[in-house]
Amino acid sequence: MSGETTLVLLAVAALVLAGGVAYWVVRRGGLRRDAATFHHFRCPNCRRRLRYQSRQVGHTGQCSHCRGPVTFPPVSQSVD
Repeated sequence: MSGETTLVLLAVAALVLAGGVAYWVVRRGGLRRDAATFHHFRCPNCRRRLRYQSRQVGHTGQCSHCRGPVTFPPVSQSVD
């Protein structure tokens, strides 16, 4: 192989590797600085510990265990 062909192959390999790393970073959630903070509360029906984010306060949802309706409480009422 000539030196020029070797350089082209190395450049292609570097691009493929960089693309794979970029894909992996994006798939695992990226390089976010605003990592989500989770709060917890107990389901009023089955008492299972559920987690939620601050932006969910006041919204209704469904318990992942008993499928009962839940309303996400204020952060001040969260349990750990």
